[in-house]
Amino acid sequence: MRHDRLTISDLELWTRIGVTAGEREAEQRILISIVMTLDVAKAAEHDDVKDTIDYLAVRNAILDLGRIGRKTVERLAEDIATLILERFKPDSVEVAVKKFPFSATREVSIRIQRNREHSSS
Repeated sequence: MRHDRLTISDLELWTRIGVTAGEREAEQRILISIVMTLDVAKAAEHDDVKDTIDYLAVRNAILDLGRIGRKTVERLAEDIATLILERFKPDSVEVAVKKFPFSATREVSIRIQRNREHSSS
């Protein structure tokens, strides 16, 4: 099995996220990076997006998912991983979510990896 990677780096999402109600009052800037593992041989051979994962569709699905507020970056990362595994069917997905809550800190982030055989689909 091939382990090619399709990557979306630092997709900007504005969403309500935070443990406290005050933190969720206004949308916050979040950066999301995705690495999907899949075999792209057929797409490369046929030069056709139908044979791979359409990264524009992934982007749009993540932006839609971000319309719902959450308390933690962990929940957001898990929801994104589940969405990608169920809808787009990569062999695995790695999701990184970056949040910028403190002026003295560059970022706070979570990175998770999930495999299709462990998803609920």
